[in-house]
Amino acid sequence: MKFDRLKEIREERNLTQRDIAKTLEVDRSTYAGWETGKDTIPLRRLNKLSDYYKISVDYMTGLSDVTSSYRVIDLDAKVIGQNLKEFRKERNLVQKDIFLFLNTTSSTYSAYETGKVLIKTDFLYSICKNYNASMDELLGKKN
Repeated sequence: MKFDRLKEIREERNLTQRDIAKTLEVDRSTYAGWETGKDTIPLRRLNKLSDYYKISVDYMTGLSDVTSSYRVIDLDAKVIGQNLKEFRKERNLVQKDIFLFLNTTSSTYSAYETGKVLIKTDFLYSICKNYNASMDELLGKKN
């Protein structure tokens, strides 16, 4: 999954891939794979990058063109799971609607909602894109 703004934001700040890789504590080639879309950046690293740049995840992923306010947080799978569950119920959806949309299993999606496992970046992005939702809100970063 490629987020074009990762490169744009980095270049606007005159930073190298090596600079960002060091900040995220990964190899430069690993970060390059995220920036080019060869690999999907893990949610914890995306959150750390959001905090580093002081930019919302929604803006970095292209879900929003506004660098809205957010707060610096450590991701908590239980909080995110609860937010996913509330989000689903507010839209009168059942888990099956979501796990079929994501092309995953019921047990996998259930593990996300119960906070046993942190949801994958591409799944969270797909949910937000399809249902017009905010990653920052679901992550608990929205002020």
